[in-house]
Amino acid sequence: MVKNVNIDYLVSRGEYLTGRCLAEYLEADFIDAKEIILFDYNGKVNFEKSKKALEARINNGKKIVIPGFYGAFPNEKIKIMSRGGSDITGAIIANLVDAEIYENWTDISGLLVADPRIVEKPKRIQYISYNELRELSYMGANVLHDETIFPVKAKNIPINIRNTNEPENEGTLIMDNCHEQDKIKAPDFLTGIAGKKDFSVITCTKAHLSSEIGILRKALQVFEDFNISVESVPAGIDTFNIIVQTQDIEKNCYDIIGRLKEELHFESISIIDNLSLVAVVGRGMSKKPGMSGKLFAELGLHGINIKTINQGIDEINIIIGIDNHDFEKTINCIYDKFIRRGEEI
Repeated sequence: MVKNVNIDYLVSRGEYLTGRCLAEYLEADFIDAKEIILFDYNGKVNFEKSKKALEARINNGKKIVIPGFYGAFPNEKIKIMSRGGSDITGAIIANLVDAEIYENWTDISGLLVADPRIVEKPKRIQYISYNELRELSYMGANVLHDETIFPVKAKNIPINIRNTNEPENEGTLIMDNCHEQDKIKAPDFLTGIAGKKDFSVITCTKAHLSSEIGILRKALQVFEDFNISVESVPAGIDTFNIIVQTQDIEKNCYDIIGRLKEELHFESISIIDNLSLVAVVGRGMSKKPGMSGKLFAELGLHGINIKTINQGIDEINIIIGIDNHDFEKTINCIYDKFIRRGEEI
């Protein structure tokens, strides 16, 4: 009987036993992830120690099965990763063995330009950069755990998303940059569309706000004190808008507003709920002058009111804020114009 085990140990046992069974079936060596995925006490992978541990266990030429989503602290207690952590395990192993490519086999044929629950039969993405994938994953595109990228990006190892049910399908290739592929085939205007619902905008107003040094930092400190992550802060001369997930401020909304008024003396503070954020992501956008105008005009033609706009200087993405009830309509509108109809910017 095992004593003094933690919840992480119990949760990992299904994966552990499945790995042992699969290794037996494949006549492969089984390596317990806790012996080679080694974390420090801050929960960070120690790649140097993990690499040495794996090299000591590899029997050259023999197949290996390693269970996913867990490793161990220095005291050998099990630590599990967040949901989808087996993707991260594969990426870590790819890093440790200096793999030429990391194949991630799942039940879909690569990444799609848009969510198939919203857009009917969206296109498959053939090539995508690490940065583009990070942007899409952050905005809700769920295929690969977003922490998967870091171990392979560190060694410029491409990721190939493949479908176990359609092994002949090439899937999606994720790499550091897509310059060589873009030389063969010019990139599309956009790589993907993703978004999330249920944000709130807290608008803070005060005369000459933009000239008051440190006021934005002080306002953001209030949110940090409540352990709230801020999505973005569009600003004007006398106002700035702090965008957060609604669920993060529901319990402490009045306390947050109270502190903002008391400490920073805003003339007015208002809150708008039911906001959705939609990201249009693509490395090809930087080569298309006037892209924002055409995008906004198309949404206007369909009666969609844009409430916030955020665009990075590298022009890899545009994030727009719209009403929750326009969320699906917005994504379909963008997809229909620039992907389905293939209209140029």
